[in-house]
Amino acid sequence: MGTLATHGDLAAGLKVRDTRYKQFTKVNRLALINDILETLYQTLVNVESNLVYAEGTQVTEADVAEYTPDFSFDGFLIDGSWVDGEDIYLSQVPEGDKINWDYGTTTNQPEAFYVTEGGKIGYLWVPDDAYTIHHQYWLPLTALDDYDTDDLPWGGIFNRAIQRLLVVEMLEVLELDSSRQAILAEIEMGKALQMVYARGIRRRKVVSNLFSIEGI
Repeated sequence: MGTLATHGDLAAGLKVRDTRYKQFTKVNRLALINDILETLYQTLVNVESNLVYAEGTQVTEADVAEYTPDFSFDGFLIDGSWVDGEDIYLSQVPEGDKINWDYGTTTNQPEAFYVTEGGKIGYLWVPDDAYTIHHQYWLPLTALDDYDTDDLPWGGIFNRAIQRLLVVEMLEVLELDSSRQAILAEIEMGKALQMVYARGIRRRKVVSNLFSIEGI
């Protein structure tokens, strides 16, 4: 699908006329692209794209509340955590809420979880047995660090959009008109998002009491 350098050089070399890295060094281009990737990552999180989340499990032990997972996460999806074999989601609560579960004296099957400052996962109730708990979590975005060899992420879906967005950033740095390139970047973003939806997004069940007796 092309390395970072392939698209960075095409954007800067052909469209900004900087083939010799005089106006934008490799370090400059790498920094600009990483900034663009951060913005795209947030967009993918907002639509709950399967390009940026994964699923892992944690096995509990009796009387042990907190665990260090073997996966790195950047947060958990809403309605994305459950005890194996159950059909009710665990809710995520602030750590301070553990006082509501008598965490010092009572154990049971977990019905909620919290994340500690150090990145551990705590369960409430404190488990009374071994449970396999599933978690859908946001994959952390890894910054690119090698301009010449690193590949752009997400299977090439955003490559053309990234290239256009990079041109826009460069033109703005040079205080040149970027309006046409911004329009083209928006078009490429639209195409990329169509592919994101085709690739798969998470569709959560919407629960509402709008049409229940209580909601009237």
